[in-house]
Amino acid sequence: MSRRDFLRLLMAGAGGAALSSCGGGGGGDQQAATQAANGVSGPANAINPPTTTVSGDAIRSPGTTVSEDATRPPSTEVSAAATYSPGITIPPAASITDSAGDIWTLVGGRVMKNGINILTGSSVTLALILYLNGIVFAQNSRGVWYQNGVPWKNIGTIDPRNVVKPSNKSLFYGVNGHMAWDAGVYYTMTAEQQLAILKDLGVTMYRCDTADAGMSTTLAMALRGAFAGSGVGIMPVLNPRSSDWNPRGTEATAYSLGYDLAVRCTQPLKGLVTHIECGNELDTVGLQIGGDGSQTSDWNPAEWPSFRGVIRGMIAGVKAVDPTIKCGVNVGTPMAYRALQMLWNGITPNGTAAGVSGAATLQWDYTTYHWYHSSGKIECGGRDNACINVLQVLKDSFNVPIWLTEWGWSGREDSPATQSAYVQETMASYFEIKDTYNLESIMIFTMIDVDYGLILADGVTKGPAYETFKNFIAVNPVRALW
Repeated sequence: MSRRDFLRLLMAGAGGAALSSCGGGGGGDQQAATQAANGVSGPANAINPPTTTVSGDAIRSPGTTVSEDATRPPSTEVSAAATYSPGITIPPAASITDSAGDIWTLVGGRVMKNGINILTGSSVTLALILYLNGIVFAQNSRGVWYQNGVPWKNIGTIDPRNVVKPSNKSLFYGVNGHMAWDAGVYYTMTAEQQLAILKDLGVTMYRCDTADAGMSTTLAMALRGAFAGSGVGIMPVLNPRSSDWNPRGTEATAYSLGYDLAVRCTQPLKGLVTHIECGNELDTVGLQIGGDGSQTSDWNPAEWPSFRGVIRGMIAGVKAVDPTIKCGVNVGTPMAYRALQMLWNGITPNGTAAGVSGAATLQWDYTTYHWYHSSGKIECGGRDNACINVLQVLKDSFNVPIWLTEWGWSGREDSPATQSAYVQETMASYFEIKDTYNLESIMIFTMIDVDYGLILADGVTKGPAYETFKNFIAVNPVRALW
């Protein structure tokens, strides 16, 4: 099924939502396309509740059992005073020593770092400290958790030890797909069959769209089943277009729709995913009214409130279900970074070069972006040979990890040989610059498609780019982030 066919296909999700096309804006018709997103998240490697066995390196009260992991045999007894790093330390242990050698203690309800109170001015009285995956957490007597930062962040009552964390693999290599659709080639393939392709390619992230609780349940079943312990995770992407989002509606109405959508879609996935992308190319349905998207005046004042509202609502809804899930936001127009900057800084377009400031700011945990062959190199984008380094702009503007959640060739405009050459050149470039720009993930569009797929529409025939993509990953592994 071609990417253009996706635009005409209404796909009913497991809960009855209709999906529009999935894919990103490399330019031209891609920018105007109505599309449904795709998805990936961290694989399951659950940390069990503290009332039972604690996985990983743990310190609890005497007699606590540490379950089997890569560094310690099963059923190891640890005393209260023992310290392992990087692991978990829970009072009554005397102290925590983190990976940097800093010593953390809990004195009089205050967290001390090397003997210095780092919660100055806080009225929160804490009862427990925790060191997990390189992060210090603290809990008060009412069960509310805080994550170390400036200031410390209230993360709710979810015990960090109970949150499923990704397996010990990198997020870097990923691919798009449509696991939760209820028609077409993906519907005919089991989760096991799709996982087999992902593992053969060597990717660890699978980006899949969801528009209702039923679709999310399909993803959750895969994560609890075939994908459990596989080293491959799913990153869901929320699709408000299939939930009757009105791009010209009010900000309040859009916020409510986005919030409700996010809550419904996130609840089945709680504890199974670590990243969710909030919307897919919502800028490509009339929001851009001029230029290439790099200027404030390029954006439609009439549609901006609904655009901002639905994204704000989705982020709030995800965080309401699980505040530990990281939220990403994207645009589909190649040079639309200005839209992201305006969201981040609370600017509303009004036809002028500066716009109007003072709106609610909207911030996210990682920036997602789409870039296709037809737009040239992402380090030198723009019209009239402007040569704007879009990755540098994203890094400087938001200072959060960047995920290219869609990248790929130009459909039928590129021959199979050109597709393969483009994949080799582009992956080599992204691999080389990933640390420079905090480029955390690159997710090719797409696994199966007649025009953009590593595998053709029959779900079996592999294009030349398949082996190119697979071989590059095999030769160029990326170090795990955890």
